[in-house]
Amino acid sequence: MNKPDEQFDQKLTQHYKERKARTTLSASQQKALLNNASHKKPSKLSFTLQLTSLACALGVFAFIVFDSNEGINHAPKTVLNTIDIHNYSIIKTHEINPSGSYTSAITEQKHALDTQHANSLRLHQQRHIEYGTLVKVDNDWYIASCNDEVLVQIKQSLLSDLKGKHAVESGLNTGDMLAMAHNGKGQIVALKHAGVGTRQCGA
Repeated sequence: MNKPDEQFDQKLTQHYKERKARTTLSASQQKALLNNASHKKPSKLSFTLQLTSLACALGVFAFIVFDSNEGINHAPKTVLNTIDIHNYSIIKTHEINPSGSYTSAITEQKHALDTQHANSLRLHQQRHIEYGTLVKVDNDWYIASCNDEVLVQIKQSLLSDLKGKHAVESGLNTGDMLAMAHNGKGQIVALKHAGVGTRQCGA
């Protein structure tokens, strides 16, 4: 080695030894420091913060575990179980049919029912005479219709109105076959015996 390197090494070694002598603790100093550290009690604030941190960590952990289990094991929370599909006029249905093709259908429930009702009402209004058997008389009259297998209830208010117009034939009794005359709006305007040539309902 050359001279400058040796001098540098000697200075470095001397500096290291001086520094070590200043910073190294004696055995008695090390023992005293160790005893102080092991017998010192943590402050109340430190202990409270540790407990609070532990409680928060456990709460977050429990939330994550229970929330993820609910999402995996349970159906999603929805209000679909509480709706009434009959309140919707149009229902769109999408599916894969048995042949494997994608199909969609639109069901117009309310509109279809309204249309069916309007058609039935129109047919009912087009009939001018409907036949039926008088099956019960109290304040109201009940007539079993031959045409529609429908029970027609005629309230006392209409009976009084028709009797006032002399539109109810006298001598009508339970079991008689009646003819109910309708106007163009489907309203009953007269009640009378069906007549001798008219067949009984179902005959």
